[in-house]
Amino acid sequence: MSDAPLRPEGGPGSLFIFDSYNFAFRAYHALPMLNAPDGRPVNAVHGFCRMVQAVRREFAPQYVVAIFDAGGDGHRREMYAEYKATRAPTPEDLRPQFPLIREATDALGIPRVEDRGYEADDLIASYTKAARAQGLRVVIVSGDKDLMQLVDDAAPACLLYDTMKSLTVGPQQVLEKFGVPPSRLGDLLALVGDSSDNVPGVPGIGPKTAAALLLEHGDLEGVLAAAPAIPQRARREKLIAHADDARMSRRLVALHEDVALPLPIPQLQDPGADEAAVVEFFEPLGFRQIVRELGSTVRRPAASATAGAPAAATVPVVDEGAIEIGRSGSFEADPDAIVVIGGDDEARLAALVEAWGAQPRLFVHALAEGDDPLRAQLIGLALGGGDGPVAYVPLQHRQADLVSGPTLPLPRVQALLAPLLAADRPQKLAHDHKGLGHLLSSVGLPLGAVAMDPMLVSYALDPARSAHDLEALVHDVLGATLPVADDSPRKGQGRSRRRAGDLDVPEAARVTGVRVQALRALVRDFTALLASVPTSARKLVDDIEMPLSWVLRRVEPRGIVVDTEQLARQSADLATQIAAVQAAVDQQAGHAVHIDSPIQLQKLLFEERSLPPTRKTKTGFTTDAKALEELALLDPIVVDILTYRSLTKLKGTYLDTLPALVDPATSRLRTSFHQAVAATGRLSSADPNLQNIPIRTAEGKRIREAFVAPPGRMLVALDYSQIELRILAHLSGDPNLVSAFVEGVDVHRRTAAEVFGVGEHEVSDEQRRIAKAVNFGVVYGQTAFGLAQQLGIPRGKAGSYIRAYFERVPGVDRYMRELITIASAKGYAETILGRKRRIPELGMRGPSRSYGERIARNTPIQGSAADILKLAMIAVERRLEHEPWAQMLLTVHDELIFECDERRVDELVALAKPLMQDAVTLSVPLSVEAGWGRSWAACKG
Repeated sequence: MSDAPLRPEGGPGSLFIFDSYNFAFRAYHALPMLNAPDGRPVNAVHGFCRMVQAVRREFAPQYVVAIFDAGGDGHRREMYAEYKATRAPTPEDLRPQFPLIREATDALGIPRVEDRGYEADDLIASYTKAARAQGLRVVIVSGDKDLMQLVDDAAPACLLYDTMKSLTVGPQQVLEKFGVPPSRLGDLLALVGDSSDNVPGVPGIGPKTAAALLLEHGDLEGVLAAAPAIPQRARREKLIAHADDARMSRRLVALHEDVALPLPIPQLQDPGADEAAVVEFFEPLGFRQIVRELGSTVRRPAASATAGAPAAATVPVVDEGAIEIGRSGSFEADPDAIVVIGGDDEARLAALVEAWGAQPRLFVHALAEGDDPLRAQLIGLALGGGDGPVAYVPLQHRQADLVSGPTLPLPRVQALLAPLLAADRPQKLAHDHKGLGHLLSSVGLPLGAVAMDPMLVSYALDPARSAHDLEALVHDVLGATLPVADDSPRKGQGRSRRRAGDLDVPEAARVTGVRVQALRALVRDFTALLASVPTSARKLVDDIEMPLSWVLRRVEPRGIVVDTEQLARQSADLATQIAAVQAAVDQQAGHAVHIDSPIQLQKLLFEERSLPPTRKTKTGFTTDAKALEELALLDPIVVDILTYRSLTKLKGTYLDTLPALVDPATSRLRTSFHQAVAATGRLSSADPNLQNIPIRTAEGKRIREAFVAPPGRMLVALDYSQIELRILAHLSGDPNLVSAFVEGVDVHRRTAAEVFGVGEHEVSDEQRRIAKAVNFGVVYGQTAFGLAQQLGIPRGKAGSYIRAYFERVPGVDRYMRELITIASAKGYAETILGRKRRIPELGMRGPSRSYGERIARNTPIQGSAADILKLAMIAVERRLEHEPWAQMLLTVHDELIFECDERRVDELVALAKPLMQDAVTLSVPLSVEAGWGRSWAACKG
């Protein structure tokens, strides 16, 4: 029996049934709002069409049908008038999309079926029964649990396929999820009830209890018959009292399998999409990408092409230079072209190395155990030239000798591969080559200059993409799915996943080798893409992201010394503070409070202390940080609760966690910088995330005191001063703001003087604090409400401060408004160096539109600051490359942290500071502040 993940089988003899409304609702809630050029909401339409086409491409079913609800209920309301009575009304932005989804189905050539007398589930059940009777395999494309009653692995099988989770459901999956087989799922639903359809069930009977009862007594009638003998009194009484409800619920959840079929199955054969209908319907909606992606599903003769020629890359351009990475080619894996280098294959590997050395390109991909390349174990390496076979070299498989025979000793692998990997030629191509470099270094192998990294190309050109990993790019650009190990569920599907080092060598070779083959196809398409984009876009890749990856490869392994004993003392001190805050909360409440329990907090705040309710959730009212901050002015106990949360978070996230991450041999802590995550262009860090250590609190400063320099060395921090305000001055051209920076005055003091109408020498510390909050709030699009919360003042007063500010700097007000207008017209926002971020939210309504406006305001300023910092890192690291007395250790926000010889601090500052200040030329000077000391905290004075 195969352990391969369950997967639908398409092709001849298969019927795929689309549960249309189920997917439309889920797409509407899962996808950001999207509007057609004429303003109509179309996000659910877009999601539905992408799903249908993805299924067609991946599975090529012989028969297809889209089932719609037409308002029928299969006579269920005759049985129970309250059936579905509690359902929330359809969202206003979704209702007008249903007719469009029907039209889209027709344009795509999918047979469409609905019946005013029955629910879509009844039609799906009836088509399933009829199709299987005719010998067809059935795949129901849905995430609806009610339809899981239909799955059956007896030939011809019926499976349920959830495209949004890439999850296939068969009888085993139903059993694992609910504890009962599909044939008993209706009985379980009858006992448990269904709040979404207002099916009553038996109160107090949950899924686990229901499964246990059915396992013991067989079916619903067996459970009800045994009810008087059930030992648990409450359970027994509820089953007896609600037996009729359970029987009625069973009839409500049962699916009608004998509904007359509106279209006979022979008429469901997939005809493909009509090109003219597709273009006519989708282009007015702005769905050009879907039109381009139709490929083989379009009903028209194939275009003439040279056999085997690679598909030309399509560059989807929203406006001049704003790129959306999308489908541009294809890929088909060739597992037979992957060879495994065994213990007796040294000569074969040597011949391959010689052949690769004569080729212009070498593609490399690693199999590792662990998510962090700094700490992961390199298990094996796949390499291949521009064409020809891919070789998999096993390195650290556990028990490889027992399963697949001996592997080539590491010293022999090093001797053969090190010169090849270090040389300038052939050009190396790898996905996430920073991580690859760390993995290779862990086994003594180098990695020379890399010519292309698709992850960085994708990130530089389309930072708004949700993912830039290899799997996502291969799926979206090449329309292919990369293989996973045979018994390794996809990420998030359970804990039974084998570790990479336990994979059989042939299996590891298949998984890793296919990725090299896919990398070839991806590089082919991205090479064409880069040739077609503006020069500014190519420079983002060549002059910023690729050199920055080289910097990070050098910086990350260095780490920073951490005093773990000091962290332990701080943890003990914080535990005392936390206990004191807990005691204060208990005293104010008059009883012990479990602050970490949202349920107890809800009762304390909204029932006992009668505070105004916050946002409604499924379990009551929210007690998240934002909600509590709104209540903090009303009751001091809320302030203590927020303090408790802040202190426990610091203790758990840093004081108790950091020591375990410190290398005991060197006392150094190494963090990993993520280069392709933040859409703003900023770097983020993980394992640990040092960006989130509080900057202004005493506790945050104490944590920084534990980051220290070793004997004879000093930590030096170089920090861009007010870089985002300086960028705002440059971009807006406001004369008041520009002059403040050109003259070198205290910009916050000058702002305070202008807002409060006093002389600069008369500005109080409180007025300067308010002006500083306003200055930086403008950069982040802060509202009067947000400023009021930050400063603890009435909203009206906060609004008056913002209005006074814009009156004094009208160029800033004008610029901020222009940003939204320009971004709305172009579809993207742009940084000083030409990084473009698509903002589809600007074509939406409500909160999505507001979010898009914030992105439009923030991107030119925050994104430009991120680009400038990257240029500074590259310039400084290049200058220090051969200077052993100083080295860059970290970047946090707008700050670079160095370690240097304690006698040469002034020399480092004199060397690095001008490079940072001259990273770009603006209409106002960039300013860098320097600080140094024995600890990170001391650098700040």
